Amino acid sequence: MVINYIAIGKKVRAIRKRRGLSQMVLAELIDRSPSYISCIETGSKSMSLETLVALANALNVSSDELLVDSMENTIKVSNHEFARLLADCNEYERRVLLDAAVATKESLRRNRPFTKTR
Repeated sequence: MVINYIAIGKKVRAIRKRRGLSQMVLAELIDRSPSYISCIETGSKSMSLETLVALANALNVSSDELLVDSMENTIKVSNHEFARLLADCNEYERRVLLDAAVATKESLRRNRPFTKTR
């Protein structure tokens, strides 16, 4: 399996900027050097699992969000996000949400005939 460090780096940079963090601050949060953060963001250096988890925690994202472009057969919106949404729902609420999701999907596909589908 090939890990796409360039894609991971771009994602780290985008999330870091969205959070308003400098490379210096992110480096301090994960106890690494700013130059190492720069290398991660350009994809010129690989990282350990420990660093990946530290980055995910510091950026307040899941590690799979950082890895999604390197994973095979992945869905961009993680299944665990849906599981978290449904975790505190009763059976009735789950059925209503499922019906709403099915109707929304059908509507999207019906009203966007020129959109490429899976």
